[in-house]
Amino acid sequence: MTRTDVTRVVVCAGGLGTRIAGWARYIPKEFYPVDGRPGIVHLLEEIAALGPAEVVIVTHPYYHAFTSWARAALSQDGHDSYLHAARLPAAASPAAALTVSFITQHGPYADITSVLNGAGHLAPHENLYVAFADNLYRCDNPLLALRSAPPGCPAVLARAYQPELAASRGVIAARRQDEQLFMLGLAEKPSPHAARALERRYGTGNLLLLEGRARLTAGFIRFARGYQPSAGTEPKLALAIAAYARTHPVAVTTTSSKVIDLGTGPPGLLAPDQATPGNPDTEGMSCGYDSSESTPRPTTRSRYGTPTRTST
Repeated sequence: MTRTDVTRVVVCAGGLGTRIAGWARYIPKEFYPVDGRPGIVHLLEEIAALGPAEVVIVTHPYYHAFTSWARAALSQDGHDSYLHAARLPAAASPAAALTVSFITQHGPYADITSVLNGAGHLAPHENLYVAFADNLYRCDNPLLALRSAPPGCPAVLARAYQPELAASRGVIAARRQDEQLFMLGLAEKPSPHAARALERRYGTGNLLLLEGRARLTAGFIRFARGYQPSAGTEPKLALAIAAYARTHPVAVTTTSSKVIDLGTGPPGLLAPDQATPGNPDTEGMSCGYDSSESTPRPTTRSRYGTPTRTST
């Protein structure tokens, strides 16, 4: 196996979880238990389905001491040490097929900073997968789906358009070409008026909501390093991809999987009978998810392109 056979993945975990600050000040939201294991372990298993991979997890400086422990705990040596101390049978670490490293985010506080930090840490490669660590997809593997997107161009994950979520999401206008969707444009968190204008212009059937996975190319990374957002606009990966799509093809891969958003809280405290009536995001889950378990609530809200701001 050569280095060109190894998949490169950047895990964006650079937020502080200020929406759930009551407990995120003590533990990164990506490590909150889901089905009895830290959320980050579920993500590493999603990545491991791609085969051998180099993974860099980009974290906020506040969690430096925590990630020093996590670096050891997620390694095979750390896994073996715990099993030995607890007198449990030997077993492979969930990340056994992965080379996992942690780095601290440096530069402007934005999700695109995490992506570029991670890209700079990994060896150059034509494809770079990006996963936002607080989004867990339980019914399918979106990274495998992105691998199947047309080669040579970036690809993003998206789901069916829901007008009531448009104001908090990236809204993609797409066109179909030879059974494949491509991005025509993207509006970040459009106002209700702007969302209705998009619906009239493109039709709701041609609109999608951006999700928390992507496959980027070396050409896009070069573009992103020189990308300058409009004055007064926060630099975001979603907006950089939208700018790139004006002159380059960007494929769109769809998912219908429910997603658990570890950044919405308080996780684990939403009992089944507290679900919002008529809201599919808080009703029972399928695909092995037991809504009676003490796990973060399922939701279709994504953090992709909308990084949490630091407290002032």
